[in-house]
Amino acid sequence: MTTYSFETPTKVTPCAAQDWLLSLAQLWGLTLLTLHLAAPHLPEATFWSLWPYTFFSPWLGWALALLAGALIIPTIHQMVLAGLRFTIYDLRFTIYDLCFTPHASRLTPHAWFVLIALLSGLLFWLARLRHLRWGDSYLLTRALSTPDLELRVIYNWQAPFTVFLHQRLWQFVANPLLGWPVESVYATTSIICGMVFVYLLLTFTARLGRSPLESAVVAGLVLTTGSMQLFFGYVENYTLISLGLLVTLFLGWRALAGEIPLVWPVLALSLTNAFHPSTVFLWPGMWLLSWLCWQRGRVSTIGAIWQILLPPLLVGASVLALMESGGHGLAALLGKDRPGGGDGVWFVPLFEIDPEWQKYQPYTMFSAAHLLDWLNVHLLISPFGLPLLALILMARFRFDLTLFDRSAERDFGYFLAVMAAMYVLLTWLWNPDYGGRKDWDLFAPSAFVYTLLAGLLLVRAVTDRAKLAQASLFLIAVSLLHTAAWIFANTHPLPRE
Repeated sequence: MTTYSFETPTKVTPCAAQDWLLSLAQLWGLTLLTLHLAAPHLPEATFWSLWPYTFFSPWLGWALALLAGALIIPTIHQMVLAGLRFTIYDLRFTIYDLCFTPHASRLTPHAWFVLIALLSGLLFWLARLRHLRWGDSYLLTRALSTPDLELRVIYNWQAPFTVFLHQRLWQFVANPLLGWPVESVYATTSIICGMVFVYLLLTFTARLGRSPLESAVVAGLVLTTGSMQLFFGYVENYTLISLGLLVTLFLGWRALAGEIPLVWPVLALSLTNAFHPSTVFLWPGMWLLSWLCWQRGRVSTIGAIWQILLPPLLVGASVLALMESGGHGLAALLGKDRPGGGDGVWFVPLFEIDPEWQKYQPYTMFSAAHLLDWLNVHLLISPFGLPLLALILMARFRFDLTLFDRSAERDFGYFLAVMAAMYVLLTWLWNPDYGGRKDWDLFAPSAFVYTLLAGLLLVRAVTDRAKLAQASLFLIAVSLLHTAAWIFANTHPLPRE
């Protein structure tokens, strides 16, 4: 049975540190609102992470920005917060009236989480993606369903389990029974993954937070990231791994708490790797997790070794067996289906672009174009994730903050930080064949990891509940507005570039 703790930390963060941190975070929020309002006057090629805001009519864009900005005013914040409390209270009794049962008004937290997840599925469907512009979406839908059986893609090393699952769902279920195209299969799995993601995130953050406010802040920051677009009927290979990453983090937290064996988070990451190999780069975080579990006496030395080695070996063997059974095994992996996309180059070229592969190498590692694309990607997928992490890190050293009072929490913070750092490093190093803009989805799952970390550190750094509530409501509102514009833009059938 899940228990919810309302304990306050034993060490109070200095007021100066809290005010400094929240003031700069709110300043960044106001800067974001200003940039969004200025988007129609900025060059799209340079500020492409802001261009979705131009899909709002000018009057609506200004009205929404002013409403979000007004939340920084204490009086308005209090009015909005009171309205939210009344709405939730009223909703409980509406359910009571509909169900005619004395137990309806006392729904458990998990029942509320299920209800929210189901409602989110309706939102995902109504605001689903209406084009195949990003990444390999168009190529995937054609390759998996082409009438030419010699050319049809069933086995693919770029996303082994993901491609196989969607192709078989289309070939044996959706196409013969429903007449669906491949894009409808991808959209359906995207929405289902989104619903499970929402439920799991709410369950996870309910245990991470020491109070309902802390849980709501962490969940709110993650649920308003631009990466949530992946669950709005998105047609690509990154929705399943986003869910897999959240499962891995949740199981890692439970393993550190001594609730489950280490093997479960290891297995979760191994399966996530099988759905998309880009997540292989997160293994340093899992190695740290196993060491922390061993150090805390959660697992013996021999147990740690076999639990960290056996799952990836078994999953890797199953992937190889699947691919070999389809005639697309090691020869394809080392040949035409090698990792690295069209040019087979894994990382952004350091100083020089190969003229033969210029189409797939848009810039060099230390060029302004690469830095600009990288900044745009992370602004698009999480407008507050990295900025909050930077501000909290500065506050940590400037004011000598203690963020975690218990060793188990601190261990999870280390684990999550390494996972986030490895993913952010991957977004800098990996070579996006189509450039950061069209390959935004390749890096989108990283936002779920580092934004979860940012939210967790924020609620640990700010112990003044009133200040946390006021600042967080404003930050989440700005993040929601940013993501709403991005999702709204993708409900339009955009022209192909």
